[in-house]
Amino acid sequence: MAAACHDLGHDGFTNGYHVNAITDRAIDSNDVSVQESFHVAEMFRIINKDDTNFAKNMSRDEFKFFRKRAVGLILATDMARHVADLSAISALVNDHQI
Repeated sequence: MAAACHDLGHDGFTNGYHVNAITDRAIDSNDVSVQESFHVAEMFRIINKDDTNFAKNMSRDEFKFFRKRAVGLILATDMARHVADLSAISALVNDHQI
């Protein structure tokens, strides 16, 4: 779901544009991962509708796990986080020989 929705509702503008223009998306996300926050929110708005709620039969713990993973995966597509994420992965590989 995260892969399918990582650009859901993308409007063609960058996060920087939204922050500088003080758009509703920037305000809703407090200027943090503006587009990515919107994409994940849209995904859960769709999932929460009765006719598209495939998660309604999940237990509370299953849904919390699904939501946490989906949010994390979509937010990770923010290229502003790329260098930090790559450094963290590299450190894991170097420290643990993964």
